[in-house]
Amino acid sequence: MKNILCFGDSNTWGYVPGTGARYAPELRWTGVLQRALGEGVRILEDGMNARTSVYADPCSPWRRGSDALPAALIAQKPLDLLILALGTNDLKFTDAFGAARGAETLVNLAHMVQARRESSSVFPGGVRVLVIAPIRLHPGIDAQTGSSLKGRYRESCRCSEAFRRAAEASGAEYLDAAAVAEPSDVDFVHMSAESHRALGLAVAEKLRGLPGWN
Repeated sequence: MKNILCFGDSNTWGYVPGTGARYAPELRWTGVLQRALGEGVRILEDGMNARTSVYADPCSPWRRGSDALPAALIAQKPLDLLILALGTNDLKFTDAFGAARGAETLVNLAHMVQARRESSSVFPGGVRVLVIAPIRLHPGIDAQTGSSLKGRYRESCRCSEAFRRAAEASGAEYLDAAAVAEPSDVDFVHMSAESHRALGLAVAEKLRGLPGWN
């Protein structure tokens, strides 16, 4: 049995555009991934609305990923893979480069947790991380009065390359969510059920192609 921890934001939690409700487990990309990989894999979800990588949000406390990740890793061990799916909320506070550096910091943090002396190893087979670059925001976000992401569409388009470089620099695997999924035109940020399905299948394909995965 392989254990995969999916650590992300509202698009991992399963936020339904326009309502704030949560998609059913089988509709979330994590649920699609579970079905695609089958019974030999256990998907562990840790998604949180408004979660950032390393940036403190004064409007949404307890959302900094760097605070939560170490405890999540220890609580869910043993793990074969950590999937990091963050970055959109970072754009409230920084540019695409800063968001990517935040993801790189979390990869390094996973290595630090692994290096600590615990009762058992977090990653028995060695640290393995997949960094998923976030989907682009919808262009309509730039006219969205009151949105904390207003004016960040163009910066979101730069995340794919910035996250690719960060993944390479930290020795992580990489997947570009924007290549297969997009935000709804309802709220310009969150994915439709169709995009959840596309992302889940793309992640499954990526994992099947990793050296030594099967």
